[in-house]
Amino acid sequence: MGARNQAQWTKQIITRLTGAMGAEGFAVCAPSQRWPATGRLLWTEIYFGPTNESIPRMTSTVDAHIERHRDGGLRLEGTARIGSPAVDKVMRDMPGDGPSYGDIDRGRFDLLDVSAKPPVMSIDFDAELEVSVAQYMEYVRGPVREWFAKRSTFPALLETAREPTIAPWETNPDPTLLRGTVVLCVLDGRVQDAASLMRWYLSREQFHRWDSHEDASAFDAAMRERFPAYASHRSN
Repeated sequence: MGARNQAQWTKQIITRLTGAMGAEGFAVCAPSQRWPATGRLLWTEIYFGPTNESIPRMTSTVDAHIERHRDGGLRLEGTARIGSPAVDKVMRDMPGDGPSYGDIDRGRFDLLDVSAKPPVMSIDFDAELEVSVAQYMEYVRGPVREWFAKRSTFPALLETAREPTIAPWETNPDPTLLRGTVVLCVLDGRVQDAASLMRWYLSREQFHRWDSHEDASAFDAAMRERFPAYASHRSN
């Protein structure tokens, strides 16, 4: 098996996933990415988004990552993401690290599910192509749907932002998700929700290893300076 089989299988995966995702309410939302642009192709990524978004300024995306291996086979993996170009623009002027590539939150398929489904779907023979696409769609219909449901409305997003990250060893909220939620709420006019979330966060005694009370306070101060309505609600 060589590059020719890999190219054919990649095209078939994209075709099958496009049809299967369409049946679940997702459509290709961005041109597929391939790397490297020249030379021996190593991976292809295709992006799917829902036809309707329930939160203004927020985007939801499901990625399919198709990697070529030296042995001639393929590996298919998936990631669910929520992001916002508008939030990313604000975060560029905020202290500390902002959302990566505009992402507010992301979850690899294998971290969204505790069942025995394989985290990486391998294709080494023709028969495994259909099985791998079916396994990918099991994630989409199950844990990925549940993951998006917890981030698809402002009440759900506000609740999820207060929860520990999905890593089993972590007991603190994800600072990127929390900051992104604060900014998203302010941009949508939900300033009281943003202020309440930040007030709760700063009252905590422990923080994620990527965050600290000092860094969170600096973010809060920058938000107050940029958004007078937020500053007013934070002062109450």
